[in-house]
Amino acid sequence: MKRLVAFAAGLLVASSLTAARADGIDPSQVQGKITFYTHWSSYLTDGLFDRWVAEFKKLYPKVEDVDVQAIATYEDTIATRLSTGDYGDVLDTPRSVAKDDLPDFFLPLDDLRLTNDFHFSDAWAVGGKPYAFTYGVSVEGMAYNKAAFAKAGIKDVPKTHTELIADMHKLKDAGIIPLILNMGAGWPLETTDGLAVDISGDPNFRDDMLKDPAPFSADKPYGKSFAIVHQWITDGLTEPDLTTNNWEDSKGWIASGKGAMWFLGSWSINQIIDEGGKKAGIANYDPNNIGYFPLPYDDSGKYNVTSGPDYGLSVSKNSKNPETAKAWLDFLLTKSDLPQIAGFIPGYKKMPPTLIQMSEFQGYNPNILERNPGGTAYTNATNLINFSGGKGAQSVMLASDYDAAIAKLNASWADAASRAGQ
Repeated sequence: MKRLVAFAAGLLVASSLTAARADGIDPSQVQGKITFYTHWSSYLTDGLFDRWVAEFKKLYPKVEDVDVQAIATYEDTIATRLSTGDYGDVLDTPRSVAKDDLPDFFLPLDDLRLTNDFHFSDAWAVGGKPYAFTYGVSVEGMAYNKAAFAKAGIKDVPKTHTELIADMHKLKDAGIIPLILNMGAGWPLETTDGLAVDISGDPNFRDDMLKDPAPFSADKPYGKSFAIVHQWITDGLTEPDLTTNNWEDSKGWIASGKGAMWFLGSWSINQIIDEGGKKAGIANYDPNNIGYFPLPYDDSGKYNVTSGPDYGLSVSKNSKNPETAKAWLDFLLTKSDLPQIAGFIPGYKKMPPTLIQMSEFQGYNPNILERNPGGTAYTNATNLINFSGGKGAQSVMLASDYDAAIAKLNASWADAASRAGQ
């Protein structure tokens, strides 16, 4: 991972139209209108997509319009659209689509000649052809407000789980919400999936758990991951309202110091700084006030941290304007600054990362695992029990009887895993 960052940082963005011709795009065919479905709702309301569309149309003057449809409930909404066949021209690759099923919904992108230029390009490859490329690579950790830590008398970030819990109680005693869980939104609990991989130390944990009929038991990596979150809740170390979707407001809570931390991917850091600063009413927010450290999930003083691709970007198999759709995909991923604004190590290897917090994060010497996102059988199993997108963790954490909810989830998983490969 460190080599990945250093390699990406040392390269320049290929931004000229002349350089783009190596990507297989014929500018004379890039014209007309396309529709783009995305989960980046905040970038639409902030006007960023207006800028990117304008830049795209300047690059390709024959383009009439890119209709950007940003959906806050992206996974649920796009799943319905997939079933109807109406899902636009370009879209963030839905996580509910099993890898082997990608050709049923999307066009191959091998003609863009980008496979060797992207990290995790094999994550959406079927039969040697890519059906998506990722916006960027993210690692998961604790984003924190340094001023909030100082107010609570915390001088150093915690290196063990015992220290973490003690510091969280110090924050609570200082009148600060120790950790914003955002359970009402649901999807932020996806980090429990990555945490289970961290605890296991196995990059292929997702596929391997198909062999385990009870992966959520207390002594298993998933059980330990869930237990950590459950302790935060039962100890009163999170925001008190766990049922309302406070995602947008929570950015301001962290920026202002009302809340101290959240456990999310590195992509979330810039959202605290840029959007959170505005919500908190703080002009020229200092990005150095936000730090980032690996979550210490035990007392060993050592930790694994998973890295993996964020959303991919695909072109609809039903697109009536595939050339323009592919050009828009190429533009967003290789020529716009979206991946950098999102706080990613850009998926495009020739684009340098700009997130300053990664230097601090790497200073704690975590062992970086390149997580396997899971194959078709894993996706099928999670779809059968409505587990992905944080929904599995959410159902357990909101249950009145935690142990009973774990037992029920194990039973559901055993049945789903047995049917997933059929």
